[in-house]
Amino acid sequence: MNRKLALVIAASAILALLSLLATPPLSPQETPSIEYRNARASVQYVGDEVCAECHKVQYDSFKKTGMGNSLSRPQPANLFEFTKAVILPKTRLGRTYAVSLKQGKLIHSETKMEADGQQGFTETHEVAFTVGSGYFGRSYLIQRGDALFVSPISYYSRIKKWDLSPGYEAGQFASFLRPAGDLCVGCHSGLSRPIPGTRNRFLSPPFRLLAIGCERCHGPGEVHVRERKANTELKEAVDHSIVNPQRLAWQVRDDVCNQCHLAGDARVMRPGKNYLDFRPGLLLDSVVSIFGRGTAGDSAKIKALSHPEQLAMSRCTIASNGKLGCITCHDPHVKLVSNVATTSAFRRKCLTCHTTQSCALPAVKRQNTSPPDNCIQCHMPKRPTSNIDHSAMTDHRIPRVLVANAGNENKIDATFGELRLLTAPASGDGKTFDLRTRALAYYELAQLHPEYQKPGFELLEQAAKEFPEDVEVQTASGLVLMLARPQAPEAAAAALRKAIELGSKSAEVRVKLARLELRLGNERSGESLYEEAIAWDKYYTPAYLGLADYLSSVGEGGHAKELLDRVLKFDPGNEAVRKRLAER
Repeated sequence: MNRKLALVIAASAILALLSLLATPPLSPQETPSIEYRNARASVQYVGDEVCAECHKVQYDSFKKTGMGNSLSRPQPANLFEFTKAVILPKTRLGRTYAVSLKQGKLIHSETKMEADGQQGFTETHEVAFTVGSGYFGRSYLIQRGDALFVSPISYYSRIKKWDLSPGYEAGQFASFLRPAGDLCVGCHSGLSRPIPGTRNRFLSPPFRLLAIGCERCHGPGEVHVRERKANTELKEAVDHSIVNPQRLAWQVRDDVCNQCHLAGDARVMRPGKNYLDFRPGLLLDSVVSIFGRGTAGDSAKIKALSHPEQLAMSRCTIASNGKLGCITCHDPHVKLVSNVATTSAFRRKCLTCHTTQSCALPAVKRQNTSPPDNCIQCHMPKRPTSNIDHSAMTDHRIPRVLVANAGNENKIDATFGELRLLTAPASGDGKTFDLRTRALAYYELAQLHPEYQKPGFELLEQAAKEFPEDVEVQTASGLVLMLARPQAPEAAAAALRKAIELGSKSAEVRVKLARLELRLGNERSGESLYEEAIAWDKYYTPAYLGLADYLSSVGEGGHAKELLDRVLKFDPGNEAVRKRLAER
């Protein structure tokens, strides 16, 4: 249970905070894209170098920050984490992982050692992209044709060591076939180029803009650059050809950061939308609704990408009526280069609203912190993260005192059931949600939290009837019906057929439907669906396994073996395939 903190803030400090952050609230009916012309979908991105022509000081400073180095191509000059060859034996997994540098290229490999000590297989890949600036650590992407995958090996800056990427030690992922999804790749890049409807396929090149840049926070620059080069007269005091987040209403301002720093527990895309549809100046909820369950966690550990949730629980945010936001304290253009500089910068921010006298800690003890008078050491300590190994992040709940549970009630009142809407609602009163959103949110949560399965199934049944032309709803309905009503496969098959008719390109949907069609005796349809899945996603191993099993059952063992051999060429450690081949 979270305990409310007995937080006492002087009235003068609250008034100062409200005065500092006074920004007109944004009503749900407003459409910021009308105010900022570059938020329109037709406006093009121009790239950081164009921005640097007029804003070189900000450009040079930003390129030294973590965001300015969020994605890169590995090369000798930026491989600070690689000092010597690395061997990572993982006895429990029966695998050994290695990192090496060959002819200037970063190489990751995985080797299986058999019980008799003999080498089973070795899979080796060149790293195509480095994800992360190295402040917390770095992960790595492998490129296979037009597909991007996450390497099982990561570097952790806190311990200054290499180890398995999150999820691999627990067996949630294996080998070099973990898809690099839209959210992962999209948030770490300046502008990704995913192929719509795929798990992890991208156009060539996969990124138009590599690292996060100016336009990620200010919006595409085409209109602004054209008008400034033409010396177009400004008709207003504010230049609405480019977004300045400081001038945005606070909900829209926060969404500039929330697009990547707010993960939530469930994310529901609006119909026909994708992450690339969001632009600064818009409400994030107009593209994706993000929900949280429960609170942001106890004080022992915090979840990565939950800083906005934590901040919303803080007394500082509550006292400001939500107007305190990320850029109140953080300047995205500046990298603080030392602990002393960081302490000083954030102390100045604290003293904007608070006073030295308002701190209950005696002056002698404050001076004994390192550096002295370190506000954030006491009130925003680093805590281990629950979802990333070997990492610690700043607690943004800003507790007045350190207690066993530093949480506070989250004051966001837009709720249904146990879920809280973490994004400002783009329409409606924020307290009710359309059936589609509720159903898909519960469906997503039910994957990890069984308590959502029953209410989620009921909602999906209603949504499937009300939204017969919605591809996401029909997909979710079909997948749930497979599990909820295994003795009645026709209902699930009908929903998945409908999803494909509506345009779903998902290999998973085709594989699940293929299994149903075979159960229903529709062998030609089932075989065709497996083949479609392989053609669309040639690294989706369940399609190969399903088709091979079917072919074996109808006496086409030779063809089945060919399929299994194909899998071992791109996934040599696949135990299911090796078992099937051994049983032949």
